[in-house]
Amino acid sequence: MCDKTNQIVSLLKLRWPFIILGILAGLHILKKIDIDGYGVGMLLISFLPAILPVVTRHIKTFKIGKDGFAATTVADNEGKIIPETKGRIAVANSEDPPAGTFPYSAESRKVLSTLWHYQKELFGEKSSRRWGFGVRIGVEGYSVFRSGVDPLASKGLVFTDETGLCYLTDDGLNFCIEHRALLDGDGPAYKHFTPKS
Repeated sequence: MCDKTNQIVSLLKLRWPFIILGILAGLHILKKIDIDGYGVGMLLISFLPAILPVVTRHIKTFKIGKDGFAATTVADNEGKIIPETKGRIAVANSEDPPAGTFPYSAESRKVLSTLWHYQKELFGEKSSRRWGFGVRIGVEGYSVFRSGVDPLASKGLVFTDETGLCYLTDDGLNFCIEHRALLDGDGPAYKHFTPKS
């Protein structure tokens, strides 16, 4: 019951501006209150700090130009997710070596599969640019992340910078290419990121 309550509370924390705006719109439609265009504009401006983080979770890009505006949403990629997952499953099934042949723990494999996936997607296999990520101290999952990164760093497969972000080294990239079938089959284990601050 406590988990259900926590889910409802977290949902309300994210959606409260929309709930209030919905209630005000309902009261306006029922003629209980009168809101003119200026009032609507002021309401939207006052709720902007709360609404923008919610909107940016769903809109990836937004461009305004002489031809109008265009937006790319997270939902635009939903059609790509299923084929990508099926592709990973097909790759994993086609060259599926026994699980014992991967020389590192499941935690390290998750770190490598995430680094490999986004490296290929954003910079390519041959690029000298590297994609990196980290889990902040104090966040749930930090110790699991560190237990995956530390053995890889000691073998020179990943590099951890002063902010705690880890990146593939050249040796790490070569390792991922050698173990492509397993890592492509796994896909990224870590998927929710915030920009480096």
